[in-house]
Amino acid sequence: MRTCCVLYDGCGEGVNRCQAKLTVCLCPPRVRVLNCGIMRLRRIHYGWIVTLASAGIMATCSLSVYTFGVFLEPLIETFRWDRGPLSLAPSMAYLVAGFLAIATGRLSDRYGPRLLATLGGVMMGVGFVLMTRVSTLRDTYVFWGLCMGLAFGCFIAPLISTIPRWFVQRRGLAVGILATGFGLGAIISPLLAQALISAHGWQRALLVLGIVAWAIIIPLAQLIRKSPAQMGLRPYGAVGHGEGGDIEASAAEGLSLGEAVRGVPFWLYGAIGFLWFFCLQAIVVHIIPHATASGVTEMAAASILSILAGCSVVSRASIGFAADRLGARRALSLCLILSTLTFAWLMFAREIWAFYIFAVVFGLAYGGVIPLATLVPTELFGTKSLGMVIGALMLYSTIGGAGGAPFAGYVYDTTGSYRSVLPVLAVISAVTALLGVVLMKYVDRARRNRQVDAA
Repeated sequence: MRTCCVLYDGCGEGVNRCQAKLTVCLCPPRVRVLNCGIMRLRRIHYGWIVTLASAGIMATCSLSVYTFGVFLEPLIETFRWDRGPLSLAPSMAYLVAGFLAIATGRLSDRYGPRLLATLGGVMMGVGFVLMTRVSTLRDTYVFWGLCMGLAFGCFIAPLISTIPRWFVQRRGLAVGILATGFGLGAIISPLLAQALISAHGWQRALLVLGIVAWAIIIPLAQLIRKSPAQMGLRPYGAVGHGEGGDIEASAAEGLSLGEAVRGVPFWLYGAIGFLWFFCLQAIVVHIIPHATASGVTEMAAASILSILAGCSVVSRASIGFAADRLGARRALSLCLILSTLTFAWLMFAREIWAFYIFAVVFGLAYGGVIPLATLVPTELFGTKSLGMVIGALMLYSTIGGAGGAPFAGYVYDTTGSYRSVLPVLAVISAVTALLGVVLMKYVDRARRNRQVDAA
């Protein structure tokens, strides 16, 4: 028996020294283990690396979404501000992100998401750090509303439009992983913020969150690439062995933004996003103050949001499989109906167990809607200009979300209770469920018409 050592990265023992069927590697054990690990990594399609890095960024991004409700009471106690004007800060962030989304989506379609995600990480950390120096409402609007909005706009449209380009098969799973990252971050964010506030005060808590944002987002952003064609690869599960031109052609399938806007499904889906995110942001910002006003302790109230986010992880991870079986639009319709039922339940919630039931069920519905916000547009409009299309749809969602939190805050300032808000949210949610059914039926009818024309 002769010995053999194959030259891998870092191994200098020689190449093709094999003259027998049974061979033994002469590389040192440490090098051999390292080479084995490298070769296994090379077998992993880079789309999964992009997906995991994007999920990590979205998990950290959730700090800017799920912590403002935790800082709401400390800011009110420190500065004696009203809830309504203070709640405008996260709403401004959503407006900034919404108006920025079309531009960042277009830039991502053309140049890729890496630089945008890096810039978003920088801005998010800056926003948290500057919030430690806040002294007026205007400071809050600039530091949270502007900086967080710029960061959010650099993340959402570029990242969620990048993932579908990397996959033909298991696209739903990949999008589910991305959404699950955001959900996992949402579990940790409110509890982490509350623990930091309790231990060190709200100002040091904000400083720590800023450092965390820099330390996680900026390195992960360097791993993201625009598309498989940029690396000379094919999308995961793509059939065939074409050259680079074929790869580029496969990435150009779908509608342009102008073509999508001329269709009814674009406007139906935009209306769903506007109304549903109005309800969502009212809940995310005000569920903790509503629970404490009902007699729930502060830590237990913060756990409501964490339970909601935790349950959303389950549906985020599994909705891709459901969408593959039922269709993305039918899965969306079911999630919207379920969320309507939870808003009706919340009107009667008084005890902590009732809030937990709301958190569990609404978390499942909410977690399903988020990845479907990528799958449904991909199904309807393709990937050709997906960044711009999702950016335009995000504008509807962010404008709606921007109205939800201040609406609930102003009602509380006027009436001293959130009880008048809840029936309004239930009715609005019911309208979104109806629109979801209309979207599903309309598109199905259009598809049947195209099949008849083709025949």
